[in-house]
Amino acid sequence: MKKLQSVVLAAAVMVALGACDSSRKESAPQPKDGMPSATGQTGPSTPKAEQAQVPPAFDGSKGWAVMQAERLTQPTVAPHSQLVLLLKSYEDGAAFGVEARDASTGAVRWSSAPWKPSERTAEVQADDVKLYVTSKDGKDYAVLVAAVQEGKDAISRGNAIAKASVFPADSSGKNVAPARQVSVPGMGSGAHPHDANGTLAFGNDKEVTIVDVTTGVLSSPQDSRSRDYRLRINGSMNGTFQMTDAWPGQAIVPAGARESSGIESGTSHGVRGGYVVAQWPSKDEAYSGLGLPMNHVWALHDESRGNPVYALPCNGVNESAVGSANRAVLSDNGRYLVTAYTAFDLQAKKGYCFGGTQDTARVDFMGVDNAGTAYGKARTPGGTGIPVSVDIATGSHAELSGVTLPTRVSGDVALYVSTPQNEKDPAADLAHHAVLSVYPKR
Repeated sequence: MKKLQSVVLAAAVMVALGACDSSRKESAPQPKDGMPSATGQTGPSTPKAEQAQVPPAFDGSKGWAVMQAERLTQPTVAPHSQLVLLLKSYEDGAAFGVEARDASTGAVRWSSAPWKPSERTAEVQADDVKLYVTSKDGKDYAVLVAAVQEGKDAISRGNAIAKASVFPADSSGKNVAPARQVSVPGMGSGAHPHDANGTLAFGNDKEVTIVDVTTGVLSSPQDSRSRDYRLRINGSMNGTFQMTDAWPGQAIVPAGARESSGIESGTSHGVRGGYVVAQWPSKDEAYSGLGLPMNHVWALHDESRGNPVYALPCNGVNESAVGSANRAVLSDNGRYLVTAYTAFDLQAKKGYCFGGTQDTARVDFMGVDNAGTAYGKARTPGGTGIPVSVDIATGSHAELSGVTLPTRVSGDVALYVSTPQNEKDPAADLAHHAVLSVYPKR
């Protein structure tokens, strides 16, 4: 089983999506009418999203949209502010900004002043600019991060430095200036936002630096193998590791999991809401080389101390593999968490296993709303899966026939992200092509 330190090296170069994960895009419905205004501000001319078959809790006739011509990308949710934040790219490719939209209506709440990570365009690649959200004490922060190669020219490759510009999500007005700007030597734009302590973790193959965006203070660089930061760096990806690399002793092995001289391997599937979600082999694991069903224990571990808070048996599972698409997702109110084929109520400390068994199909969850309704697809042999919803309070489920699942469910809205058109294609219609469609709750 792969050690955690090797996972960290991979994690350090991956971009954490605290929000819409572009690797899980659904094709967004396209709007029929409505045009963005010349200034890019919404109002009466806010583009309307096309009527669509969305989950029944949402209204498929009252959505709003962002058109490709508006040059707004990377939709990211500010969970406590009920805002959708977008990265604004200016035509010269040298300046960037943040635009904050009301999640329910699409109205612009605020927009930042253009930000230039460097005065020399050769030092910055537009594709390397990222938008993140982190939160602390119920307050959200939008953070623009750019990878800059200081001193780069025709001959010199320059020195890597990550530059970050921080904006409180409760800002207002136009041309909002950043609350602070931070530079992190030796790093790129790939960062990992924490959902509760207001930090971004930057890493490379040697070290990790934690930035507190609420103060601008940088931690002293830590060795990439430092157990103080391993799990947080791993929080946005899937990775296999020895749980005891991070936490000492048998205390971290959850009830029902198999022990071996006090040391056992667990598999992390995300750090969210102060918990590490991990999959363990069961004591009565039904394992064989013939691929027989297996028994597992899924557990929520305290992020800092490692002790199990809740353990969920998952028995007779015949499809136990968990991939990068099965990321851990937390509801905006912090109460519900889904990952892979499991769903948890963090407040009630209970969960449900929807792994594939002899009698049931596996459900791969993609999101959960504040009411505890989780959404996912029930696997079908050789098919793309059947959309379903699960009420975490009761474990009851419903088939969503004909529904297209959103890219992300956030609070009271469902977001659909669509692939941009090739701007060089003569048939491209950027003014009418929606790169984001958002539908409110009924």
